[in-house]
Amino acid sequence: ALPAQRVCQEMVPSGRGLTAAPRAAAAAAPARTVRSCFSRCFAGYRAKARSRAESAAVRRVAAAAAPKDVGVLKKLKESKGPSQQADPMYVASSEYLAQIGLLNLAEKSRVLDIATNPNSLFLGRAKNVRARPLDVDKDMRPVVDYLMSKGIKEGGIVQVVTGYPPVLCMNVEILEGFWTYLESIGVKDVSAVVVERPTLLGLDVDTSLRKIIDYLKYVDTPVETIIKYLERSL
Repeated sequence: ALPAQRVCQEMVPSGRGLTAAPRAAAAAAPARTVRSCFSRCFAGYRAKARSRAESAAVRRVAAAAAPKDVGVLKKLKESKGPSQQADPMYVASSEYLAQIGLLNLAEKSRVLDIATNPNSLFLGRAKNVRARPLDVDKDMRPVVDYLMSKGIKEGGIVQVVTGYPPVLCMNVEILEGFWTYLESIGVKDVSAVVVERPTLLGLDVDTSLRKIIDYLKYVDTPVETIIKYLERSL
C-alpha cells in the first residue's frame, strides 16, 4: 500500500480541492489514511453547499417579501449565486405565512424551501415527497383553517408549521384521518399532541402509525402508556 502522503499527492497533485490545513496535515502525518485525509474536505464541501442553499432560500424569501423594493432587488441581482425573481405564487405563500404569524425571515425561508423544494437540503437525506409550488387558497389556507377548526390558536399554528413544514403540502382528508384515528385509540386532545409534536403528522396512518399502535397493543401495552408514547417519544 502506498503511504497516505504519496497517494494524496498523486490524487490531487496541485492541491486543488484541499485547503491549506488538510494539505499541511497530510504532509506532517503521512501515516494517516487517505480516507481520513479527504473526509474533512468533503465535510467542508457539504457544509458550504448547505450554506449556499440556505442563503439562496433566504434571498428568495427576501425578494418575495419586498418585490417592489428596487434597492433590495438590485442587491439580489448583484449578489453571488442564481438570481431570484419574485415568483407570484411564492410571493403569495410568503405573505400568507406572515399573515398567520410567521414573521422570522430565516424560519420562513426554511419552511417554504422544505414545502416547495423536493430536493431541499434542510431535510438532509430525507425527502418531502409532497413538495411542490403551493397555492395559498388551494393548498395552504385549507390546512390552516382545518387546524384552527380543531382549536389550535395562531401561535400553535406557527409551531406546527415550523415544526413540520410538509404539513402545508397535506390535504384536509389526510389530516382528518389522522385526527380520527388518534381519537379512536383514546387520545383526548389530539390538537395538543400535534402542537407539542408536529412531526407525528409525518407518520402515515395506514402504513406506519396504525402498525406501531397495533404492535404496542399486541404486546399488552396499556392505552395510557401508548398515549404517553405519542405525546413524548414515538
